[in-house]
Amino acid sequence: MTDQTSRAIRLFDELATEYDEALPFFRGFAELHADWLAPAEGTRVLDLGAGTGALTGTFLRRGCEVTAVDAAPAMVARLAGLHPKAHARVMDAHRLDFPDASFDLVCAGFVIHILDDPAAAVAEAHRVLRPGGVFSFSTPAGVENAPEWDFYPALYQEFQGLIPEGEGRLGREIDEEELLMQAGFRDLAYIDVEQRLPVPDADTFWAWALSHGSRAVINALSAQKRAEFEERVRAGLARLAVPIMFPAGASFDRGIA
Repeated sequence: MTDQTSRAIRLFDELATEYDEALPFFRGFAELHADWLAPAEGTRVLDLGAGTGALTGTFLRRGCEVTAVDAAPAMVARLAGLHPKAHARVMDAHRLDFPDASFDLVCAGFVIHILDDPAAAVAEAHRVLRPGGVFSFSTPAGVENAPEWDFYPALYQEFQGLIPEGEGRLGREIDEEELLMQAGFRDLAYIDVEQRLPVPDADTFWAWALSHGSRAVINALSAQKRAEFEERVRAGLARLAVPIMFPAGASFDRGIA
């Protein structure tokens, strides 16, 4: 296990009680993702890097049989409490402890791009799928027609640039199509989606910023820079029209085994 993986597991264990609570970011995208995939009742699903179960919950509501795995034990414990009908296990996405052809659908929400070795995880997804099964994953994406929100990604990039290389950086650029093709997937498809999340106030937005992977960046800042970042985020929010609507984007990719 690399130092980066160990740091990520510690971070997500720390976040387990807050994850997706301030704003329903992951739950909203999970519903959109499941709508796009439209699995039939009884589909054997593996939720890879499941977190607290945003995808797990929506697949269960659609009548699927869901196995959920995550490397962070506290996340798995919370998921098991929230979704007792799921088969929840602590597991490394790079080395899945399942036989070949165990699932009809493998789905990963906002996790492939933060792994140490995305290609290894995608290859494992292919291995555990039956022939003709589907692998799909989501990654962050930009949004259209929301220039008033340009301040936030610009601030995030500015302050991330103050952090030494290798610290506080969970995400990476990936080539989704290349990853799928190298693992042997065919009939590739993708879709870009957006959601608008109502934000009651600046406190709620800041709580959201601290409740998922971006907390790694915020934690890596000095106390002075962390305070400056928060102050400038709140100042940007104060300039927005009320009610505040937060635009969030994602890309969904899929391939057939």
